[in-house]
Amino acid sequence: MIVGILSMQKVDNLGSLLQAYGLKKVLESLGSETEFMDIKKIDEDYNLSKEHAQDFSGELEAKGLTGLYQKLNKYFAVRIRNKLLNIKQKRYFDEFRIKQLEIYRKNETYDICVIGSDEVFNCLNAAQWGYTSQLFGNIPEAGKIITYAASCGETRYQDLPYEIEKRIRNTFQNIDSFSVRDSNTYDFVSKLTDKTAKEHLDPALIYDFKDELRNTKIPVKMKRYCIIYSYRNRIHEKRDIENIKSFCRRHQLTPVAVGASQFWIHEFAVCPPFECLKLFQYAEFVITDTFHGTIFSIQYADRFAVLIKESNQNKLMDLVGKIGLEQHLINDMNELEKAYCAVKDKNRIDEKIKIERKKTKDYLREALL
Repeated sequence: MIVGILSMQKVDNLGSLLQAYGLKKVLESLGSETEFMDIKKIDEDYNLSKEHAQDFSGELEAKGLTGLYQKLNKYFAVRIRNKLLNIKQKRYFDEFRIKQLEIYRKNETYDICVIGSDEVFNCLNAAQWGYTSQLFGNIPEAGKIITYAASCGETRYQDLPYEIEKRIRNTFQNIDSFSVRDSNTYDFVSKLTDKTAKEHLDPALIYDFKDELRNTKIPVKMKRYCIIYSYRNRIHEKRDIENIKSFCRRHQLTPVAVGASQFWIHEFAVCPPFECLKLFQYAEFVITDTFHGTIFSIQYADRFAVLIKESNQNKLMDLVGKIGLEQHLINDMNELEKAYCAVKDKNRIDEKIKIERKKTKDYLREALL
């Protein structure tokens, strides 16, 4: 059986790559042959969404002349260096796609297509493809279509323009089984189809990377370090930077950016995805504002803080609630000490994930028939 995975494996992001790898390995463990399908931008669909795209620009650095002026400061040399290092990091991501995801393998037809996981239903996200009906079941090259841990991100049912809602309702009829990642997406699917969705955890949490990590060396030699895991330069407010630096000084930690650079951090660990995960294993503390940064912390870090923002609250609040780690949530970087003192109940988490792994395999076994 050839299964096409329609996911976000071409996004230059550690989480997107490892969730894709995790789903591939889980499907292969059930006897499937897997390949990755590319997301298609469909102009007719895209034109329906481009005026409704979510705007979280307030969380990013300013652009234009204002942005340029703000960047001409003591960190300017680090920014220049980081441009080169980000190119190197992208090469590691590209190599991972070829060697581990085998994205060069392409069939014209598939027995089954699995849409997921990640934010494949986030049709109002300002992605390069915007809304595409392909991600909602318009896949004529597949004999059967299911989803696994699909997420809407911050897109909500009530935000959908009428024409997009109508098209999604129509293409959802092509999907045999629905698996979603969070309660917002469950509500979204429930309002657009009569089929019952099931909730499952992200593949990066379901798949056990222990074999990969056993054969991976830690890429940097530091005794005590704090990982800062976010999108490139998203942590840019002066107050947040000073809070993190002050926290690291108090605890004698070296701040290290992983996955993407932060202009104010000198140490940027540029390395392949499995080595990035290895860094989480040995970190004294992790600060993140991303979904997969939270997953990597749940799996491998003893101490961590998860910053809630407007752009991540739906998915992060849901994930942390499912696992029961609310004590690691912060609303401001001045709350880092609170999170540092939080104790993670590893045995309870492992038991929860064990149950969820069984649920995932039971769902996929049935859905793949």
